[in-house]
Amino acid sequence: MARPTASEKRHIAAVAEMPCLVCGGRATVHHVTGYADRMGRAPRSHMRVVPLCPPHHQIQFGAYSVEALGHRGFFKWHGIDLMAEAERLANG
Repeated sequence: MARPTASEKRHIAAVAEMPCLVCGGRATVHHVTGYADRMGRAPRSHMRVVPLCPPHHQIQFGAYSVEALGHRGFFKWHGIDLMAEAERLANG
């Protein structure tokens, strides 16, 4: 994946300042590559990112993270479509 452009860096930084979509905690940036409603993967994009705290982002912090559940499982468990949220954040 190419390094982020200046515009992508600004977007990533803005998203990193937002609270976790699930719990409102301090977040890290998750690159969304999966869908809530179907199998498959989207190409990784620096504009398709969402804020998630470590327990909701990374597998080593929790069984209910996107890394543990996958994007479809995350949607089923938390009711949040990460692809739709990433698109909303990217498009203002």
